[in-house]
Amino acid sequence: MSNFEFCLREIADDIRNPNDSINANDFFAVKDYVLSIMRNQDNYFRKICQNDILFGSMAHDVRLYDDDELDVLMELRFPAYSRIEQVDDEQHPGMVFLDFSDACVDNMVFKRLANNNRMYMNRYSLKRWLNNIFVNALDNYGNVVYGDYDEYTLGYEWRGITYTITAESPSRIFNIDFVPAVKIVRPKSGTWLAIPKYTSGNTHHFTFMISNAQAELQHVDRCGQALRDALRLLQALRNAKQLWQLRCYHFVTLAIWLARRVGHTKMFHLSVSELFLMLLSDLCDALLEGHLPYVWNSQMNLLGNFSDNELSQYISELCNAYNVLDSYSYKPTVSFARCRRFFD
Repeated sequence: MSNFEFCLREIADDIRNPNDSINANDFFAVKDYVLSIMRNQDNYFRKICQNDILFGSMAHDVRLYDDDELDVLMELRFPAYSRIEQVDDEQHPGMVFLDFSDACVDNMVFKRLANNNRMYMNRYSLKRWLNNIFVNALDNYGNVVYGDYDEYTLGYEWRGITYTITAESPSRIFNIDFVPAVKIVRPKSGTWLAIPKYTSGNTHHFTFMISNAQAELQHVDRCGQALRDALRLLQALRNAKQLWQLRCYHFVTLAIWLARRVGHTKMFHLSVSELFLMLLSDLCDALLEGHLPYVWNSQMNLLGNFSDNELSQYISELCNAYNVLDSYSYKPTVSFARCRRFFD
């Protein structure tokens, strides 16, 4: 094992979230309570939301020591969901409209969620309906949850496509972001999810992004622990440089593209330092090109919301970091402190 590899492994272990049972149990206690009272509050929600899916850094097991957030997809399985047609948004690759013309079997969809001439689901109507359920459920059933050792008071905020629950106790504060995801069936590829997503243009009320969160989790899982350490290091580097536009999802996307390119088996046997440098190099290339393709539609650009100034700043910070860290991989010895300074 090289000295550089040893340093990166030690750093990855230092910045790892403990993720022990008590840490996770309180997350799940709050998550399950919120979904339970929402089902009690609204019969239709109870009918269509019987499953939730973890995604993000906790689901991938790449949380940092100070990361106290959980991301949850609320799977909405509408009656006749297999007959929901997905109409591609030609102006926005990777986006679709959800056509309920052949899947409208109840008044909730017909009169409220897809109440328009084309029978497209209106994501604003969906969001308002869910917001009302969150607010009324907390008002009617209470906002206090008991964890393993703490009593949590719950707060709520509606932010874009996410519904954020903040749980606060005398010793801890954490957030859970709930995101709606409509279950659909894609031709020849089984069940997928459609997540409400804002776009520009006249049809932005109806746009959804196609996603397969479970397949993404499987991609990362097949690549092993070294990849998780590399993803954790990328997040720490981002935090140290304060490059907040980069999200865990950008790094996971880079990892999946790399796995598709070199194979999951090879990824599994690469070292932490090899994977970290490969991913950082790919990130620099993507920033230089101004394009990081979405895993499920390569024409969609995950860097499309970055300004030119942000791209320039990120290129400068990360390419410089890559050049220095890559040089360390060739040195017979490198001090732990010199490596660590990039991640603090």
